[in-house]
Amino acid sequence: MNPIKILQTLRTSLFYTRFNSWYYIKFVFILQAAILFLAFPFLALFFQFMTASLGYDSITDQNILEFLRNPLGLLFAVIFALFALFFIYLELSVLILVAYYHQQQIPFTIREILRKIVRQSKYLLSYQFVFFLLYFALIVPLAGMGLHSELTDGIYIPNFIVNELLKSTSGAILYFSFIIVVIYINIRLLFALPVFLTGEYTIFQAIKRSWVITRWQTWRIITIFVLISLVATAFVFIAIFIFLMPTILTEQLWTPAAPIVAGISLTLSQVFFIVAFTIMPIYIAHTVIYMFLTRENDILKPMRHKEKRKHRKSFYITIAAGIIALVTVNGIYLNEVTYSDNTQIIAHRGLKSAGVENSLESLHGAAKIGVDFVEMDVLETKDHQFVVFHDTNLRRLAGINRNVRDMTLAELEQVTIRQDGFTSKIPSLDSYIEHAKKWQVNLNIEIKTHGGESKDFLENFVKTIQKHHVEADYIYQSLDRSIVETLKEKHPLMRVGFIVPLNFGNLVNVDADFIVIEEFSYSSSMQEQARARNMDLLVWTITTPEAARKYMLAGVDGIITEIPEQAIKVQDDLRNDQAVSTKLADAIDLLTNN
Repeated sequence: MNPIKILQTLRTSLFYTRFNSWYYIKFVFILQAAILFLAFPFLALFFQFMTASLGYDSITDQNILEFLRNPLGLLFAVIFALFALFFIYLELSVLILVAYYHQQQIPFTIREILRKIVRQSKYLLSYQFVFFLLYFALIVPLAGMGLHSELTDGIYIPNFIVNELLKSTSGAILYFSFIIVVIYINIRLLFALPVFLTGEYTIFQAIKRSWVITRWQTWRIITIFVLISLVATAFVFIAIFIFLMPTILTEQLWTPAAPIVAGISLTLSQVFFIVAFTIMPIYIAHTVIYMFLTRENDILKPMRHKEKRKHRKSFYITIAAGIIALVTVNGIYLNEVTYSDNTQIIAHRGLKSAGVENSLESLHGAAKIGVDFVEMDVLETKDHQFVVFHDTNLRRLAGINRNVRDMTLAELEQVTIRQDGFTSKIPSLDSYIEHAKKWQVNLNIEIKTHGGESKDFLENFVKTIQKHHVEADYIYQSLDRSIVETLKEKHPLMRVGFIVPLNFGNLVNVDADFIVIEEFSYSSSMQEQARARNMDLLVWTITTPEAARKYMLAGVDGIITEIPEQAIKVQDDLRNDQAVSTKLADAIDLLTNN
């Protein structure tokens, strides 16, 4: 087997992509359109059918196990997964075979490719299907690396899981070890699909073959994909700069013309990025196939054959009319769109650059920078009092292996907690509220449970709130649905929200004033459903300025964020900068992120 040559692989893949570029633009565009307008709607309809059939409005972290315990629910879930896998398999297989046939200089039609895919599928109608499922389960976590499908682009580890893991040394080691293992497996299985599709192999044999031919090539393959990523990122930044500069200059020289120039720039950027994102999958497919053929000693000398097609005059007239219409629409949009300025900034467990999470120092820091709310957590103690603390065990912040439920308030208030160079004491809920009132900052109180709550735990909590006369001033939230609905029913003055870490399908149906959804599950349709129900929608946990800006522009009612200082700056920028060039930058950013 020949070793993979990095530069030669990149050059040859570019050669094949460039000399068949017009064909690939049309072909991949149609393929992705089919996934977008056929596969996605079909899966959405099937998901809606399977949840409605069993009486569910949505699938969340709280009911997913119940759903899967139902034999019919489990059957539906398996069928849904099979449909999704089929579409992923179909999309990747078509890209692989088109690249393979071009590099092997074999004439083909799309019908022949589909026939080949169906013919190979016979190996999946046996116990071999288990290996097929295993293969896709292993490549999905890092589906963006190398071959990937439109259906896997939105799959990633939710941020709230990553954030919690990274807060402890053992969690960080576990997370990064997992990422390294998955990257390694992805690399070693990179050629499994090409082997399976281009030869008479079962999927298990293809996996074994890929493992063999990637031996000692891991760093070469990684280097190739890193270089592709770096070049692609550089092109994106250069393109954004080129598209923004004319509008920025026009604003300085002749402001009235800025919307027209911006409309043209946005249209050109839309065309550019559609073409770029269309070409990229086939370039990756060519890269994978060339590496595969290199290892199999099956490289043919590239031939400069490029199909030339003549288009009628009506084709060019239609394209020109479409571009003019798009320029007009984009210009009007950029001139009229404004920031709604209704997103509240909620500091997650306070300002952590000022002190330990949930401490009085972090509360004071958040109050000083002017957040709308400080999110904090409360737990019941052994003597039925309340402390402001997130974990049910003291190990992470105090280094003590004791549970909150087993300690009295007096004991907990003496515990020293440490985080990122700061030290503090665990505050009581009473003390925390008193200081919040003193520093004039509102609270978003998350009511947490540890499983050992007293019978009157919720009423005791409400009495504490009423004692401080903040029942109607603060907002309250919980992961526990019964807590949310009980508070909503018995204490109508309290604004109560339900926290949903994972939500698939429609927005969860719950009697609450607001929903707190993890950004992994957020969608614009959920936001529309919340508004239709007269509910607010908060998104957590926001960890970057880019994400903060995204959700502010989307008009969500609040963001619970780890970076309140930066979020405030982003909001100030949005309020003060209504320039057309800024709106253009946001539109291009939205385009590149989707």
